[in-house]
Amino acid sequence: MSYQKIKLRPISGSLGSIIEGVDLSSPLDDETFGEIKQALLENLVIFFRDQKISPDQQIEFGKRFGELHIHPFIPNLEGHKEIIQLKVASGAKETLRLANSWHEDLSYTYDPPLAAILRAVQVPSRGGDTMWVNLYKAYDTLSDKMKEIVEDLSAWHDVTKTYRRQELQREGGAAQYWSTFQKTPPALHPLVRTHPETGKKLLYISELTTTHIEGLHEPESDALLQMLFKHLDWKELHCRFYWENDSIAMWDNRCTAHYAVRDYTEPREMHRVTVLGEVLS
Repeated sequence: MSYQKIKLRPISGSLGSIIEGVDLSSPLDDETFGEIKQALLENLVIFFRDQKISPDQQIEFGKRFGELHIHPFIPNLEGHKEIIQLKVASGAKETLRLANSWHEDLSYTYDPPLAAILRAVQVPSRGGDTMWVNLYKAYDTLSDKMKEIVEDLSAWHDVTKTYRRQELQREGGAAQYWSTFQKTPPALHPLVRTHPETGKKLLYISELTTTHIEGLHEPESDALLQMLFKHLDWKELHCRFYWENDSIAMWDNRCTAHYAVRDYTEPREMHRVTVLGEVLS
């Protein structure tokens, strides 16, 4: 598609482009919004620099794409239930390990969201980048024989995979585990899915929450999943974004997985809205 209202500057050969010529603090006309939406579909993740917008403006931008999600676990920004507040003193915070693996947001549900819009409020002077992997290319670069193997397989996604033994052993740990399991029981998803808008096939796994493949013995499932997780880590499938204050990233959660790098020692605050939409087939 040729763009008339926006300018795109790709940041890698696999996915990701910076959009220039747009001020998200001002109302977007339908043509500009349409080009941004198309750019998301074509580039999988899009970025904006120097966007001094308020929480309400971030919410309104998200609502242009669809209904917004209220997260069941992560705290929201006071007075703005649609915004997840991700605020830490440094990358050493233990809970950040939950974003330190390749994952799609909420893949452990049967209706994972369409997209996420993440705004940098305060970033460290160095480190704290975010990486994305192209799940179309993750599928396309498998051998034909491996495509045949994974085509008819499904895998379970379970948020309780993120619990560690020491968390279960401390007082109240088992009860918290059981509460989480009841609130969001595991979801079974095909390993190969089809994007509802582009019609492209993609590899759908989460290093963070995918536990096992349905119908395989445990050693078989573990071996195949470890191979696929390693495949996601192939650098040619990635892009990496260096954050600045007032930068925004928006990604298609259906065809990308992301990874938050924890190599920073200074405060970092990010605000995210999550857009619901048509689920994968």
